[in-house]
Amino acid sequence: MRFYSRHGPMDFGNIGELYAWADVVILASSMDATRSQLKELLEVSMENPRRVMIFDIASFKGGIVELYSRFPPEVIVASVHPMFGPGVNCFEDQLFLVVPVGDRENDAMEVAAFLESLGARVEFVSSEEHDRLMGFAIGVPYFLGLKYLELAVEKELERFGGTSSRFLTIYGKAVLNDSQEFIEEVIERSMPQIREFIEGLRNVPDVGFLARELDENEIKDAYRRFYRALEP
Repeated sequence: MRFYSRHGPMDFGNIGELYAWADVVILASSMDATRSQLKELLEVSMENPRRVMIFDIASFKGGIVELYSRFPPEVIVASVHPMFGPGVNCFEDQLFLVVPVGDRENDAMEVAAFLESLGARVEFVSSEEHDRLMGFAIGVPYFLGLKYLELAVEKELERFGGTSSRFLTIYGKAVLNDSQEFIEEVIERSMPQIREFIEGLRNVPDVGFLARELDENEIKDAYRRFYRALEP
């Protein structure tokens, strides 16, 4: 494994050297940087078509997946989203979403096979469905955590807040570990889903429905895990 980064030590002088050396290129950058890197890789690949696998791990795919469609057929392309954080020690049984590029479904299958060879689980999803789901799975929690943190700071809730308040406050602070640029783009891209969530706040949660839908053991386990998360 070797690295090409504009923010730290580099193993290559330019992205062309990376392309010429690699069998697999994984783009792990901001969404703007990913788009820029894909455009650079496209130019290089047009000059030197070769069998190399290229995929990104951006959190949202709109404006990214489309860029892959112009790569030469020799290049294997898809877009990928690992559904876990940086704290995992290995990919064993971790879920990756693979987003095919247009009609290049065979490319997506090859990328999936590569991930499965590392022990991962794979599901396929379209770019549009991916971004809609991530609006709910990432954007809404980010928005909720930051708005509650904002409330906690304004009302000085940390002086008095109980376990539930502490839990939400900790989560809001954890979101701030991401860059401001990333947070703002996640929220901007998720606004349709955030608005849908806000509209749903007009209704009182149906506690009875949730209790019926969830297994009692699952609820008790979540309660224990909730308190473990608050341990110093």
